[in-house]
Amino acid sequence: MVTACFGRRAYDSITMERRITMSTTKRWITGVLATCLMLTLIGCETTGQSAGLGATIGGVAGAIIGHQSGHALEGAAIGAAAGGLTGWFVHDVKADRAKSREQTVQTYNYQPNQGEVLSIEEYFVSPDVVSPGSTVTASLQYALIGSTGNTQVVETRRLLRGQQLISDISSKTFTRQDGTWITTQQVKLPSNLKPGQYSLVQKVQTDKSTIFGTAEFTVR
Repeated sequence: MVTACFGRRAYDSITMERRITMSTTKRWITGVLATCLMLTLIGCETTGQSAGLGATIGGVAGAIIGHQSGHALEGAAIGAAAGGLTGWFVHDVKADRAKSREQTVQTYNYQPNQGEVLSIEEYFVSPDVVSPGSTVTASLQYALIGSTGNTQVVETRRLLRGQQLISDISSKTFTRQDGTWITTQQVKLPSNLKPGQYSLVQKVQTDKSTIFGTAEFTVR
């Protein structure tokens, strides 16, 4: 009788443990599915652009940024340093080679013994006076000479107000050939962005060189 009682208790204990494990597993799977659904919705919210995330899930945005189309950046603004900003839209980076290698070599009177030359030529934000929720275009022109033919170039754009980082807008690696390049990126600003003077820093970096330009614009 004692043995049977002990066996029944052991059976009940094992059954209870299994129920607890199954319940915990179900909750874990549900959480994973919910997260996957959220990421899917974020990635499919728009075509050719993605909505930026506000302060509520700003930390998650920093982790999942970089949802890409396979040819150019399509993603929400990286992070939300200022917090509370909603309605970011970051479009694809568009690039055109304005001058061939030969034309660029002639412009700079380049000699092979100079090695890699990475030179910024022009940078600006248009328009330079906007209202919250407006779209600005960040433009950058630079020359690359003396590379091996296909150089990995990282283009980074970030928005500041004074010394305060508002958002790392984008960071994307491209393969560039020698020549003069013009790259542009449209950014829809948050609808609750405070009025004031802002700076958009555009940086280009290879494994040998780094250049950057800072253009200012006003939000009214």
